[in-house]
Amino acid sequence: MVEDKPLLRLGVRRVVEQDGNWIWAWEADSLRSARALRGEPCDVLLLDLGLPDGSGLDLIEEFSASNVRVIVFSVLGDEQSVLAAIERGAAGYLLKDTAAESMREAIGQVLSGGAPLTPAVAGHVLRKLRRTETIVQPPTGADRALMALTAREREVLMALARGFSYEETAAMLEISKHTVNHHIKQIYAKLAVTSRSQAVFEAVQAGWLGS
Repeated sequence: MVEDKPLLRLGVRRVVEQDGNWIWAWEADSLRSARALRGEPCDVLLLDLGLPDGSGLDLIEEFSASNVRVIVFSVLGDEQSVLAAIERGAAGYLLKDTAAESMREAIGQVLSGGAPLTPAVAGHVLRKLRRTETIVQPPTGADRALMALTAREREVLMALARGFSYEETAAMLEISKHTVNHHIKQIYAKLAVTSRSQAVFEAVQAGWLGS
């Protein structure tokens, strides 16, 4: 976890460790200390945005590039912060008033390939989507890339956008998890992205995903 308030770090650690199946790997209180620990093993990173030496947004791409799933954990629930985090590759976005059980559920969803969003945060994404749908624009590179997706790839992307895990997507589409992974690799290649959240963001920005 990257959070500058010691008591909050302690509280979240207790919530995480109550699960019994997870290990609290490390914690940092700034951008600098987080970067110093970047080589330490970590599957999920809970990340505050308001850090004493800069914005936590700067860490999202750095850790996502190492296959760390980043969940933003912040008091900042404004649209600009939410969309910026998703664009940079955040796997989820929770507000700091999220209940303990909901936090554990969100971490579990991310570990299963999901993309949890606090309801208020999800509202920002949907409003952005609706605004984009009302604007008629000439085709962009993202539009053309999305149109290059096969029908099955579009179904997989829609499932990802709605927060389904890889296993749930496979069951829903009656295909294997291996096939889902293959489609996801194809989607990433066609959209020139490296994460689930970036693929969803491209689709939202292009107005391609309906609410």
